[in-house]
Amino acid sequence: MTRGARLGVMVGAALILSTFCAPARAQRTGDGLYGRWDRGLTLALGAGAGATWLDGNADPNVVGEARFLVADAAGVALSGRWGPDSGQHLFVGVDLRPLFPALFFLYKQTWNEFADLLLQSIFFEIGPAFLLDGDRSVGLGVGFGFGLPLYRPLTTVRGLWLRIATRYVNADPAYRNTQPTADRTRWTLYATFVVRLGFHSKLSRWEPPRYRHR
Repeated sequence: MTRGARLGVMVGAALILSTFCAPARAQRTGDGLYGRWDRGLTLALGAGAGATWLDGNADPNVVGEARFLVADAAGVALSGRWGPDSGQHLFVGVDLRPLFPALFFLYKQTWNEFADLLLQSIFFEIGPAFLLDGDRSVGLGVGFGFGLPLYRPLTTVRGLWLRIATRYVNADPAYRNTQPTADRTRWTLYATFVVRLGFHSKLSRWEPPRYRHR
């Protein structure tokens, strides 16, 4: 590696560290909610691409999804996948994001907006996956992933995100008693660009009034 290349790597590393390790005094200017309770209801619409593995080979997919969340902590997910060889399925499940309430109520934020939002976006999902194969097959879908905030205006349009996730679908009727067959199980890795819309919910008014005793 040349001296110029080493210098470039050092400068890049310094910039990344300065982003994630900003002084606490400069970062602790908010409440750690990042506007969530101002617009506590979120509708996230995403579209992107992915791949489903069939016998070790990746089949390209098109993915579309919609998620409705309350305070970015829990909600429902509707996601569809279309592939030329792997077929199509429609997933309907529960979206759970436990790190946001856990880190917030334990006061464990990093106070770096990008890092906090990335950690708090980690989600788990579970629900039925309807295989659109003509046989009315239904499988169990389980997935997890995270999101990267790309642009966040604090308006009705809550921002543009890149979501990276994976989902496992098992449509074998006897999967509880025997080893699932390879042609009835699917692993899908996908990435979607997501537009998030925020709506007022008045969540902050649910807290009871507090009084100072003199």
